[in-house]
Amino acid sequence: MALVPVLMLMRKEKAEMKLFQPIMVGSMELKNRFVFPPMGTWFANTDGTVSERLLNYYARRAQGGAGMVTVEVTAVDPTQFVTHAQLRISDDSFLPGLSRLATAIKTNDGRAVIQLHHPGRQNRSIVTGFQPVAPSPLPCPLLREVPKELTVDEIITLVDRFAQAAYRAREAGFDAIELHGAHGYLLCQFLSAYSNHRQDEYGGNISRRTRFSLEVVHAIRERVGHDYPIIFRLSAEEHIEGGLTLDETSVIARMLEEAGVDCLSVSAGNYGALEWMVQPVLFSSGCLVPSAATIKKAVGLPIIVAGRITDPIRAENILQRGDADLVAFGRGLLADPDLPRKAREQRIGEVRKCITCMSCQNELFRFDSPLACLINADAGHEGDTEGKAENPRKVLVVGAGPAGLEAARVSGLKGHKVTVWEQAQAIGGRWAWLIHGYIAEQSRILKELGVKIQVGRQLTEEQVSVLGPGVVLYTQEATPQRLPGVEGDRVLLADEVLGGKKQISGRAVVMGAGSSGCEVALHLVRRGCRVTIVEGSHRTAYGLEMNTGRAIAQKLSQSGINVLNMVKVKGFEETALRYEVDDDGGEESVPADWVVLALGCQPTPGVPDWLLSLGIEVLSIPYCDQPVMAYRVAQKGAAIARRL
Repeated sequence: MALVPVLMLMRKEKAEMKLFQPIMVGSMELKNRFVFPPMGTWFANTDGTVSERLLNYYARRAQGGAGMVTVEVTAVDPTQFVTHAQLRISDDSFLPGLSRLATAIKTNDGRAVIQLHHPGRQNRSIVTGFQPVAPSPLPCPLLREVPKELTVDEIITLVDRFAQAAYRAREAGFDAIELHGAHGYLLCQFLSAYSNHRQDEYGGNISRRTRFSLEVVHAIRERVGHDYPIIFRLSAEEHIEGGLTLDETSVIARMLEEAGVDCLSVSAGNYGALEWMVQPVLFSSGCLVPSAATIKKAVGLPIIVAGRITDPIRAENILQRGDADLVAFGRGLLADPDLPRKAREQRIGEVRKCITCMSCQNELFRFDSPLACLINADAGHEGDTEGKAENPRKVLVVGAGPAGLEAARVSGLKGHKVTVWEQAQAIGGRWAWLIHGYIAEQSRILKELGVKIQVGRQLTEEQVSVLGPGVVLYTQEATPQRLPGVEGDRVLLADEVLGGKKQISGRAVVMGAGSSGCEVALHLVRRGCRVTIVEGSHRTAYGLEMNTGRAIAQKLSQSGINVLNMVKVKGFEETALRYEVDDDGGEESVPADWVVLALGCQPTPGVPDWLLSLGIEVLSIPYCDQPVMAYRVAQKGAAIARRL
């Protein structure tokens, strides 16, 4: 069904929309088809117990209207967990906190589900103090630690631990459990020939590789009965050589159905294909829908589909076509927990939309820090409020990059009278092309707070004196880096090309394989240019979150863009860029009608002396030198504003 008919449908009786129709998952009735899927947060206490922060976070997602709220990866084994802040259910001591969590979700009219998890080889002994375990002694392609091969007796013990965990979940008041059989974790490791090289009854053909999962399901049924819902999450395809294929997963799905599973949740990928686990912006919205539709044809169970779905209109189309029965709005509900409520009230235009900046996953995977959201600064801080300043001041924020915009927002919340000056003709800083959704959302919020934003404003002593601020939050200026010997009318800056100030054609060489360089290269290829990227280091697509970087590197290759690494450029003359090829001074050249510099910017250190001489309090806020740091820089701006 096309988007326009669904939009028309939304204007009719709300009950006609499948998104808002109830559905049964086993014995559990859901009020609607909005699913908040399990997303790791690391909000738990460091002993694996439920923290107030975690409780408030999940209660808020239920309060926003999601029919099913799935609590994140919860460890069933006391020795195997991915971080000390991972939630646990490995013994009865965790029951009081888990009971409070289930109650908090259900009190807010959501069904509470908890995901049972064992990491297998996707784990680190430096965290747990124990060697990872797996079906076979094959290291995870990302973490690279060789795991211990599980014995049959150890497998039987793990089957029992899953069953005990499911029993505890029911006792704690959860309406259902989900088994994490996706993303290359232990259950998935057994299912996949990529990670399971066993020759016994738990390895080999697809029936034997599925045995462990089936035994887990049967053991859970014996402990909790046949009326307690079991959901199983699958990687429909692992997208790695030798990994699970859709044909195999369809067979596995039928076996799980026969074993007593009530619902299947369709995802993809593993740690060797992280970009399929949490899809970056280059992946299309609903990229896993074809896989879900194929599995749905193979079974008679309700199917949950994930895959960059944040738009309720698109979700309704998926349901109307019959490709799935429920839709997982993971990052969509992270960015705006009220998405279901706003959709039901036909306030789609008010939804804070996920911009796929990947800040959430970047915090987890790169920094091993708790989950975060650039669009929704309240994520993980539900219940916190910005206290009003006792003595409101006139605040001038200089620079409208991520740090400046967030500093302005927090200052406005504290009751200060805030003005933002930006010397460019638009706000957002040099990453505006990448985080435009964040900029639009911040603009809306700042307008509601009464913050004045003025673009094209140069910072001068006269203008500051006229405004008369009590405090200035100053962002360092930054100048695009250039290279001696690469000069002339046909040498442009990345910002000039991306901003549309310059239109070029023919052969182009982009200097720099970071985020800007890659974006410029793809931009030029789309306009018919023949593009080569030259980079002085061994890296490509750096300055971006890992999944996004991997996807962009693949896109460069698919687009026919040649990347030359470890290149030392010597100069640009007429129609060629010269570079050194060895230590003996030998040179080669790349044909080039144009050269685009994407070498980053050099911040100007310190605050201008004349500004300090005015006797006004001046606080420095950081410049965002790469998009991967947008969230962290924004939070530094917020922290500075909280001191006012």
